[in-house]
Formats: sequence, C-alpha cells, structure tokens
Amino acid sequence: MVKGKRVIVAMASGGVPAGSEADFNTGYLRAVLGFMGMTDVTIVSADALAIDPEGTIARANDAVDALAQAA
Repeated sequence: MVKGKRVIVAMASGGVPAGSEADFNTGYLRAVLGFMGMTDVTIVSADALAIDPEGTIARANDAVDALAQAA
C-alpha cells in the first residue's frame, strides 16, 4: 500500500462538472487510489471546455497556481 503520498489529478471534460451527479471519473479515481492507500487526492478540473473554454482554462490555471503556492 502506498500511504502518505499526495495525488493531483488533472481532469478535462466538455461539460460534466467535477463532483457532480453525472461525474463518474472523480469518484472512481478516488476509490481506486484510496484502495491503494492514497487518500490525499486533489482534483484540478477543466470541466466546461465546450461551454466556456477561456474561463475554464483560467480557473484550472488558478487552481494549479494555488497548489504551487501551498507547496
């Protein structure tokens, strides 16, 4: 088991918001990674690329910048 490791998942989708009822990916990844012992999981998502590409990319870049500053 891999314990004490931080995981950052970069995810992109056309319009399914991360963490929403229709989002299968984040829950599945958290479950699989948790099974392997990795519970410190951060999702950085660009989840509305078909709707607002520029705004979505800006928000994802802000999230990455916040992670870099927290480290």
